[in-house]
Amino acid sequence: MTEGRITQQDLDWWLEFATSREWTFAKTYAETAPHHYIVEGRTSGVTHEDMVRASRVIHTFGQPGKYYSLTKIYLVSPDGKYRWWTEDNHFTDTTLVNRATTRLFYGIQNAPSTVSDIESPYDAVATIWDVLHPTGSGESNRVKRLLDDARGKYPPHVLDIGCGTGRVLDLGLASADRYAGIDSSQAMLNLLIRKHPKAAAIYPVDFRDALIANTFSAGQFDWVFLDTAVEMTAGQRAQVEHIARLAMIIVDGHEWTLRNV
Repeated sequence: MTEGRITQQDLDWWLEFATSREWTFAKTYAETAPHHYIVEGRTSGVTHEDMVRASRVIHTFGQPGKYYSLTKIYLVSPDGKYRWWTEDNHFTDTTLVNRATTRLFYGIQNAPSTVSDIESPYDAVATIWDVLHPTGSGESNRVKRLLDDARGKYPPHVLDIGCGTGRVLDLGLASADRYAGIDSSQAMLNLLIRKHPKAAAIYPVDFRDALIANTFSAGQFDWVFLDTAVEMTAGQRAQVEHIARLAMIIVDGHEWTLRNV
């Protein structure tokens, strides 16, 4: 792991590391949810740094799955036999990795798919993105006041283009049940779902492909958020503007610009 970046090299490390450790059976869950685990300080050859690295690998290359009402990010072994996951809220707090067979499921498996099959440069930094790009002081209230001018009669339905890890939801600018995010980075979407598992819709595609496929119709969303990091032509911008019924919100770092349509 280089300066927090997670790459194929880290995944290769984990696959070898996981097979060479002695996994402990979780006796407490023997009847309800049988699984094994490794833990720092108790499992031979497992350090805190190993657990943090493993957690970041799992959240970079894994995808969402359900454990009854809970949504977790699981990484499945190449042979499809096992899935791994962690439980901590912060990657740096990870002390333990769980392993269970993929033959057992718990509850309805209706977690959103984040698999885009697109290799994105943002994948490698997804697990450190929020740390490197924290929300600004007072940013939520400032943007909410800006958006008051574009608010219609009802809570807005929102499309977030280049949604990343979900800053629009982090700031409370939209309700999860009226939110749709589109991004080509599987890892960034994993982080969004990790924080906001009730997000109504996730599109793991390049937005240009979505436009070509006419995935969205004119006026389908009240607000459309557009990150300036998303490159587009004038024609594509015009298509995006037609999707918005009330307003476009252009996001450039901590700068938010409202454009009524």
